[in-house]
Parts: sequence; structure tokens; C-alpha cells
Amino acid sequence: MIPDSSIDFVFAFDSLVHTKRDVIEAYLREFGKKLKIGGEGFIHHSNFGEYANSFRERLPRAIAKPLIKTQVLDWAHHRAPDMTAELFRALCAKAGLHCVSQELVNWRGRRLIDCFSVIGRSKHLDQSPTRIVRNPNFMREAAKIRASAVLKRG
Repeated sequence: MIPDSSIDFVFAFDSLVHTKRDVIEAYLREFGKKLKIGGEGFIHHSNFGEYANSFRERLPRAIAKPLIKTQVLDWAHHRAPDMTAELFRALCAKAGLHCVSQELVNWRGRRLIDCFSVIGRSKHLDQSPTRIVRNPNFMREAAKIRASAVLKRG
């Protein structure tokens, strides 16, 4: 429906965090075809796979649930357990895309379960390494911005 090499920019926020690997891979394949050379994208996806095999995730639900309620443990927010920032970079390369940067962020918890990836389609094969930032303060920063916006509207 959309011609190849016809799109300048793709954007996905807060929907692909729940999406499993095979669907992300299919999206990236399409982005690799549909983006123009020089086209870019901003994709918000899961990094929960980084924690999927942790001790915390192996706790029985009967033990984990009260610990989550009392905020001893944080919740996974239904993030895809088979996606990580590292895997996303590999899938980009497979689709002919370059992952320019990634910011791994917390989402209403302490663990960096989400990732904001900036991708691009380039005709050059020799691209700089992905710039990776681990930001455990994302939710605090978002709260400060929200509070500042309320003050400005006054």
C-alpha cells in the first residue's frame, strides 16, 4: 500500500513495548523497505528481556504480588519478555537499518524495562556505533517536566 523508499520518518510510542520479537522484526523489515535513504525513526520498545530470567521474575506469583503492591518490587507493566535493546539493534541491522542511539529507561519502577531507539536508513555501510544511555532517572525527570509545565500554564 505504501511505496518503498517513500517515508521520511516513523514513530511509535507506548504501543510496541508490549509487542513480541517476531512482530518487532516484521515492523523493522517494513521500515527498512519503506524508509527513504536518510529516513529516520523513533521507536519505543521493551527492554524487559534484560530482566526476564532474573531471580525476581522467577518468584512465585503468590510471593511477588504482595511485594509489588508494597512497592518492594516493581511491576513489569506487561512488557514483552523476549525483547531487549541489544536484540533490537541486531534486528535493525538485519533489516538494513542502523540503530543510531538508545536510551534505556525505567517505567514507574527501578528497572530499565523500556528503550527509546532512534533508527535510520543509510546507504553507507560503515556507521558509527550505537550511542547507548542508561537512564534510571527517567520517571523523575518526566515528573519534573510535568510539574514545570503546570507552573508555566499557571
